[in-house]
Amino acid sequence: MRFGLIGVGMIADFHRRAIQNVEGAEVVGVTDKFPEAARKFGEQHGIPVFESIEKLVKEGGAEIVTIGTPSGFHLEPTLEAAKAGAHVLSEKPMEITTERIDRMTAACREAGVKLGGILQFRTFDGPKKAKQVLSEGKLGRILIADAYIKYYRTQDYYNSAAWRGTWALDGGGATMNQGVHWVDCIQWLVGEPEWVQGLASTLDHQIEVEDACHAIVRWKSGGQGVIEATTCAKPGFETRIEIHGEKGSILLEDTRIKRLVIDDEEEVVEQVAEKGGGYGDPKAISTAGHEYHIRDMIEAVKNNRDPVVTGAEARKSVRLITAIYESSRGGKRVHF
Repeated sequence: MRFGLIGVGMIADFHRRAIQNVEGAEVVGVTDKFPEAARKFGEQHGIPVFESIEKLVKEGGAEIVTIGTPSGFHLEPTLEAAKAGAHVLSEKPMEITTERIDRMTAACREAGVKLGGILQFRTFDGPKKAKQVLSEGKLGRILIADAYIKYYRTQDYYNSAAWRGTWALDGGGATMNQGVHWVDCIQWLVGEPEWVQGLASTLDHQIEVEDACHAIVRWKSGGQGVIEATTCAKPGFETRIEIHGEKGSILLEDTRIKRLVIDDEEEVVEQVAEKGGGYGDPKAISTAGHEYHIRDMIEAVKNNRDPVVTGAEARKSVRLITAIYESSRGGKRVHF
């Protein structure tokens, strides 16, 4: 299936490599609002460059486009691509507000094209096994569910692009940009929140948005937990999700199950080690999860089904994160 790339920032090369690694997928073109950047990317990788999304689809033949523009600029390319008749696979977060995600979802529905989101950590062996255990009720009632996202990013990282660390185009800091994967993952595992109370601060970077965030969550299941996200934790540490129920516990470290205890029995879990969580270096991310989403999107189009992460699914993590920000600004709980 023919793919087009929209946006030539850092993530574009992950999309390019992931597509090239998937049998039956090919990159047929690229476009960017900055023509010179698109030209350089195209020349470097031998990819045709188009001056607009419409031409990428109509002349280049792109059937699916990937959105790799700044987070707060996913809506507009999606509207253009859907109007041109292309299916859309958007990088995380799908957008920076639920209202903008809703507009993306509506536009794709009206155009009769698929809208998928890239939230790849739920596709790895560890989280999938955890989902199975929880779905089967093996831990009993969930009492505590926590996520700890202790990343490190240098000031040079934020300085590398004008949109990074801004409310307008990044939509937030450590929680929205780095933490969104794990906020998505923990909600996918234990369900949606009832309320949240957060504290978001800028402690160690010259940026508009937060580089440290702590939130208390009451889950609708009746349990509670915390979400911690930062880009101040030098040199960067494996992300952890800890879920404790009446009958046992699961500890996820990065994408692997570190411990699984059910009814006082420690279980050994066979799983593939997915390298490159990007907690210390944003470029050290495996393409395996992106490849999963590429394959899934192809199958969704061919079989006329929803992709594994729909607009409605991608919306959930953004809703929780923006509620944390709202709570931090107002100093009060935000209820769902």
